[in-house]
Amino acid sequence: MVHIDDANQSEPDKVKEAGPDHYDQKLSRSLSTWGNIMITLSGVTPAVSVFAIAPVALVEAGSGTFLSFVFAAILGIVMALCWAELSSSYPISGGDYALVWHSFKGKAKPAAGPMSFITFALYVDFIAFIPATIALGAGEYLGAVFSVDAKILGAAIMLLAALVAMLKIKFNAILTGIFLGIEMLALLSLTILGIMHAHNFGALIHPQVGNTHNILVPVAFSAVLALTAVAVFSYNGYANAVNFAEETKGSHRTIAKAILISLLITVLAELIPVTAVIVGSPSLSKLTTSAIPLEYFIKATSNNAFYDVIAIGIALAVFNATLAIVLSYARILFSASRDRAWPGKLSDWMSWVHPKTQSPWLPTAIVGVAGAVLCLTVSLGTLANLTGASLVADYAIIAIAAIVARTTGATRRSHYKMPFWPIPPILALAGLVYIFTQQTAYLLEVTAITMGIGLLYWLIVILPQRGRAWDLREIATDTEGE
Repeated sequence: MVHIDDANQSEPDKVKEAGPDHYDQKLSRSLSTWGNIMITLSGVTPAVSVFAIAPVALVEAGSGTFLSFVFAAILGIVMALCWAELSSSYPISGGDYALVWHSFKGKAKPAAGPMSFITFALYVDFIAFIPATIALGAGEYLGAVFSVDAKILGAAIMLLAALVAMLKIKFNAILTGIFLGIEMLALLSLTILGIMHAHNFGALIHPQVGNTHNILVPVAFSAVLALTAVAVFSYNGYANAVNFAEETKGSHRTIAKAILISLLITVLAELIPVTAVIVGSPSLSKLTTSAIPLEYFIKATSNNAFYDVIAIGIALAVFNATLAIVLSYARILFSASRDRAWPGKLSDWMSWVHPKTQSPWLPTAIVGVAGAVLCLTVSLGTLANLTGASLVADYAIIAIAAIVARTTGATRRSHYKMPFWPIPPILALAGLVYIFTQQTAYLLEVTAITMGIGLLYWLIVILPQRGRAWDLREIATDTEGE
């Protein structure tokens, strides 16, 4: 039975003295559960997913995009259950790599080091490429409006986001919440337009797409399943709530809520507008053959001025997403440095927290500068393609960890237990294996090389230190009732 202990949630956390098995509390534990959710949702950025990612599916699968997003939501649910149980037991800023490490206990302990470091290596990919992808995408979008070089604009967005991310986490929660509200208004406007012109209901169950002659033709079910990968990526980010766990009050009790609520809002904020666009489009053939499907839909159901207003909202959403992702990834680098991932003094420098803002300045700066450099030197298409299969691999490792953690007793004290275990992680693995088979050989090679580098680094650098590095601990704070 699903249960999250809410006892005494409003009372402040009791702080333990940090012993050898616990981290020192360096970050500011000042976020409420909803503050965490605001930052997490800003990183997911539903508006950018609907306006920039969903159109990829609309062009390929037409009205079958609805079913693709439904199937992806089902996969998101079973994955969120896995993340919720693991994160409730180990609410650590390192996120996925820390969850994997702590899942492998007892006889499975020898696999904890290599599996967790491979997971971290995958995240190094995300840290390098995902923020730059979003910033450069914004640069290309705004560059066309303001006649500014997209690469320079993308680099400027990365650096500005990093500077803001260095401020206190509570301030960033408020700022991202304001931008998120604007983003949701844009999605609500899209939904209302679709409902006002709704008539294509049958197309949701019988997928159709326009051909080169603007004639609607049926879409094969296999194509709908293949495009589920696009929808999975559009929902991605709801699990980043755990990266702010050490700054969230009562995280053992509340982090599972943050993850599950973030997924719920993400699915509703994306699936409903996408469905409204499909059923409300004046012409499905024009929608699915348009170079910019959402521009066609808005102008066909309203006017150019309204589209300009929506465009401003999307631009703010893109900056908001860049800011939230920089915040999240800086904490992963901070946590890995605390676990001695880097040689010598570098780990000390990277795990230093500014005494006034209580934010990890150096990791934040590195994410911002690295993203700016990539914006100036690498194309948007290359950046976008470098993360796809790696993301699927990370999901699969988390699903495996959710199975292992129960069998090793790693989550026996968790405030949240997923229902119907082990069905959710098994279903997730089945779906992920299929999605993985749909990736290109190039993406599979990039993922394999990334995982191989992670394993090699662990064997050469980490393993010889015999526990002096990468010997992960638990958070130093406890919550009332534990």
